[in-house]
Amino acid sequence: MSFFYDEIEKSVKILKKGKILLYPTDTVWGLGCDAFNIKSVKKIYEIKNRCFSKPMILLVEKIDRLSKLVENIPDFIKKIILHKNQNKRKPLTIVYNNPKKIISKFLLNKKDNTLAIRLTVDPFCSALIRCLNKPIISTSANLSGDSTPKSFEEISHSILENIDYAVNFRREETSISRNSSILKIVSNKVKILRM
Repeated sequence: MSFFYDEIEKSVKILKKGKILLYPTDTVWGLGCDAFNIKSVKKIYEIKNRCFSKPMILLVEKIDRLSKLVENIPDFIKKIILHKNQNKRKPLTIVYNNPKKIISKFLLNKKDNTLAIRLTVDPFCSALIRCLNKPIISTSANLSGDSTPKSFEEISHSILENIDYAVNFRREETSISRNSSILKIVSNKVKILRM
């Protein structure tokens, strides 16, 4: 088994046990867990000292999994996602206003009942989600209000001492993209929240 898949296997075991993972994403190093394990999601909020009213992003690896989480994805949104992902541009998170009932209300934006999801093209994240067979939480590996670390070595000790496993992959890299672009669907139109 290759080193890559060995790390995937270790990470999936951690996630299945309801534990917290520190892992490289298509943006920055992230804290993650099984998105359906609300106890684990709450633990990430506690680790980050983040207000429970601030929602976090879910990662999926394919349109089919996205379709299981959101009602009626407009064709123009599918085209935007696929175009952005094929061209390997800055990762794109979309805020959907029609999440399916399988998603816990805890994960939704309390103000407008929306859900933020990114279709990742990162090989590690994609393999992780595929092997877990569930979406995962993705939030930057920093305390709420602190700057986002651009590399593994910039992650604070307070984060490192509270996670269950740090993926031993791509630790030498510096992030190319600090954050994803965020779009929101409003009445079948796109609103730019962050570019």
